[in-house]
Amino acid sequence: MEKKNRFNALWTILRILVGIGLLAFLIGRLDVKEIFFHLKEMEVKYLGYALIPYFLFILFSTWRWQILLDYKKMNVHFRDSLIIYFIALFFNNFLPTTVGGDVMRVVYSMKNRKTDAVAIVLADRILGFIGLFIFGLFAVGYLYLFQGRSEFVLLMIIGLLILIFITFILFSQRAYSIFAPMMLKIKIFRIGERINNLHKTMTEFGSAWGIIILCITQSLIIQGLLTFPPYLVLKGINNQCELSILPFFVYLPIINVVSMIPISFNALGVRENAYVFLFRRVGLSGEVSITVSLVSFFLIFLWSLLGGIFFIFYKKVE
Repeated sequence: MEKKNRFNALWTILRILVGIGLLAFLIGRLDVKEIFFHLKEMEVKYLGYALIPYFLFILFSTWRWQILLDYKKMNVHFRDSLIIYFIALFFNNFLPTTVGGDVMRVVYSMKNRKTDAVAIVLADRILGFIGLFIFGLFAVGYLYLFQGRSEFVLLMIIGLLILIFITFILFSQRAYSIFAPMMLKIKIFRIGERINNLHKTMTEFGSAWGIIILCITQSLIIQGLLTFPPYLVLKGINNQCELSILPFFVYLPIINVVSMIPISFNALGVRENAYVFLFRRVGLSGEVSITVSLVSFFLIFLWSLLGGIFFIFYKKVE
């Protein structure tokens, strides 16, 4: 256990260093004075506008989770789900991985049904990822058809196929039956037995096609909502900018997929490099792109601070 904790600590430190290194490498190639100028001259009202779609993103994400909670009859009210989601968002920004937020969702919602709570959060994650990759596939399809760019097509197709395969394994008793005997051989800490019990709970979603389709639809709406704040931040930097919102619908899902690569803390550096690389194609300078990225992250970070307040005062659902 001590070795594992030491490894996790070293891995976290390494990811922080990688993120700082990527960010420093990028900033070193840009005009820092111009970045600070954009930050200083930004119109604050646009930041207020940008907070609204981020809040809607949180509402829709909570609603998607709530649908799965209700399907399993977890008896958690939407008000509680929303508060718990804010708490999870807070921990996502302060713990090394987004799994920390998922753990908080399980802890606060499980009552005496831990396996069900884990299965619900896992299903919510998977359906969210499927929505992201579908949205991303449309985005790279647009790039391929209208700009002849194909560098992200394979990434999106492979990612979506892997997610569909994982979903099929998790939601299908017949498909998982191949692996069940092997799982039972893992005796340490009853891991194999726990995984099989978790899968039994997951298979209940396999017949709920209406729920699955609704959750994926919500995931697509969520991805759409996430394109608006960076666009509004750009308008705050330069409200005379003639760039339409279309590139944000195209590039944001790609950036969100790339940001899933777990090589840095909270995708620090990875996200900013992706912004600069992609938005230069539509005429945005690196200085503007990195400012949009950092300010957009700061805005969702502000919403997460509300989760910190809830964490202090909110009592766990009993």
